[in-house]
This record gives sequence, C-alpha cells and structure tokens, in this order.
Amino acid sequence: MQRISTSMLLAAACVRQARNDRDPDAQQDAALARACLQGCGAAGRRLLRAVDHAFGRLLLRMAETLYLPGIGAHYAWRKRHIRRWALQACTQPGAGRARQVVILGAGFDGLSLRLLARAPTLRAFEIDRAHGVAIKRAALAEIGADDPRLTLVAADLAREPIEAVLRAMPGFDAGIATLVIAEGVLMYLAPADLRALMRGLARTLPQAQLIATAMALRADATPCFARQRPWVGGWLRRAGEPFRWGATRAGLDASLREAGMELRYVADPYAPDDPDPSPGEWVFAGSLMPTADGER
Repeated sequence: MQRISTSMLLAAACVRQARNDRDPDAQQDAALARACLQGCGAAGRRLLRAVDHAFGRLLLRMAETLYLPGIGAHYAWRKRHIRRWALQACTQPGAGRARQVVILGAGFDGLSLRLLARAPTLRAFEIDRAHGVAIKRAALAEIGADDPRLTLVAADLAREPIEAVLRAMPGFDAGIATLVIAEGVLMYLAPADLRALMRGLARTLPQAQLIATAMALRADATPCFARQRPWVGGWLRRAGEPFRWGATRAGLDASLREAGMELRYVADPYAPDDPDPSPGEWVFAGSLMPTADGER
C-alpha cells in the first residue's frame, strides 16, 4: 500500500480547513492541495475521500487524537506566522525588500502564489524532490495557476549541494535581496547536514533573510511535539521522515548561530491571544550570516 507522506497530510489539512474558511486565498490553497492529492495516486485519493465526507472527517479527527492531538490546527498556526512574515519581507518599502524568494521543500503549499499575487516584481523558486515537483507542476496547470515568475526546481538537497542547485536555477540572481523559507524542513536534517545547508546558503546569499521552523527538544533531548504519542516516532521512521534535529528555546539562538543564522524573532507558542494548538515546533525568522572565505 502506498505510504501517506507529511506533504500529503498537510495538503489534506489545507483542504479540510478551507471548508470553514471562505477567504479567496484559502480557497486557492485548497484547490492546489486538492489537485496535488489527486496526483498522488491511491493514497492521496483516499485522503481526499476522507476529507470530503463527514464519516471520513470523523476518522481523521480520531486518528489525530490517537497520534498527535491538535496537529491540524498547529499547521494552520504555523502557516499564519510564516505567511505574515513572508509578506512583510516581500512587500516592505525600501532597499531591504526581498526581490526573490526561495522555498526549500515547498511540498504542495500555495505560499508562492500568495506572495506573487501581492508583489508583482517578485520571482519565486521552489526546490523539492522530483516526484513532488512533477505532481505540483501538473496541479498548477490543472487549476490554471501557472505563473512565469514561479520556477519549480527538482533537486534532492540531501545529495546535492545547495550552492550548485541555486547556481543552476534559470533566472536566479544571487546578488539581489532574497528571502529563503524552510517550513517543516530543517528538523529532518542531521546536525552536520543542517550546518552544510545553512553555510551553503550563506556563501551563495550573504545576509539573505530566512524564515524557518525547528523541532523543540523534550527532556531526553528527543526532537518531538509536546503531545506526540510514543508510536509517532516509529511511523515517521517507516515513512522515511524521522526528526533528526531540534533545539530548546534557550539553546535555539546558539544552535542557529553555529549553523550560520542570526535569530531575530520567534513566534510565541504560548501567546495568550494566539497559542499554538500543538506546541513543540519553533517558528522563527532571522538572517543568514556571511561566512569566512573557505569556511565549510
């Protein structure tokens, strides 16, 4: 049986959320997510059938309670912060405004479309594995959302140096203000691979802005969500997506600085007016630090 990936679960959560959110952006995100799930084969279509029927949605809620309570609402909370910060970076007046955005591991998300709609001179580049890129490219065409300013790039960042991937992207300009987004990506990297990625970005894009996420660490130094059930780790390993890196809130600044990033702000998961429904992931923004010549 085909496995369900986290990208597919995120897409299903997006479709489910749009049932109660009539905002045009949410509806466009859901249309893209739906088309992507249709392209994912039998597993994607099973998820869509579940989302589209009351009994299926009940089963999904039960599964969420069984595995990780509140995770669907957490994804929405995470995306609200990332989208607000990204829009600020791409539309703010002045020389600091990002003129291109690079999204690592973009999955089936519609963030690029939102940013391009609000920043007419922006260019967007999404980097993901070949299978996901093919599905998303077909989905964009299906819903009529192709945009010449959006470039989808097939690359495996676990095997290909980010510098080489960036240099090979048509239309990419390392000399202009750039925003890099890594939502739900860094936690899957071993610490050495994280440092290699961040320093490769910094060598290619000195002082670029970065918005990303990282897992929190529990008392035994395991990266995970606070309400994560014990069997979730095994499911992630079987899916080939185990969490490999995380940080405590107290150690996040130093951990990111070691990897080549200067932290500016972190979303407060316990904010009284907007708490994280399922804490355990840091959502943060900052800038890449210039590296010394020859630093690896």
